[in-house]
Amino acid sequence: MAKKPSGAALKGRIGKSSSRWREKSEEERKKKVKPIIVPLIDTFVILVIFLFQNFSAEGDIMSVAPDLTLPESISQQKPKTTVIVAVTNKSIIVEGKQVMTSKEALADEDMVLDSLLAEMLRIKQIKEAVAASNPDRPFKGEMTIQGDKLITFELLKRVMYTCGRAEFGNIALATLKKE
Repeated sequence: MAKKPSGAALKGRIGKSSSRWREKSEEERKKKVKPIIVPLIDTFVILVIFLFQNFSAEGDIMSVAPDLTLPESISQQKPKTTVIVAVTNKSIIVEGKQVMTSKEALADEDMVLDSLLAEMLRIKQIKEAVAASNPDRPFKGEMTIQGDKLITFELLKRVMYTCGRAEFGNIALATLKKE
């Protein structure tokens, strides 16, 4: 039979190993714990990408003039980035710049609104210059009219006619999606 070690011999081994353990843990305690940042950053980047994909807006975002109330529609078509003409009871605004008042537009004898036509032709020249230097972005004559739901049809008709004369014939009317 094998001889079992005595209690004193066991105690000596246990004491030595436990003192090594104490020394090791004291050394580990003295070391400063540095967090590993790279995996943390990777996790946050993946989280941000996930959130952008799930909570992004559909279609292009279109800002509406402050004194404008758009009519409601059941149309499912998404808005595009085009030239925006806002027509309110007070004014006609092209790309954020007021070109004339609605009273002036209705008082004009001619169907063509000269101030609006001049601004639309200026924008057309810019769009054609971009198209000449970049064939991937041709001038398509696209525009969006944001018409207040309280404007008269006569005013809307004059604005559309004038924009058509400036070769902006692809006209979309902005509406709010009816829920």
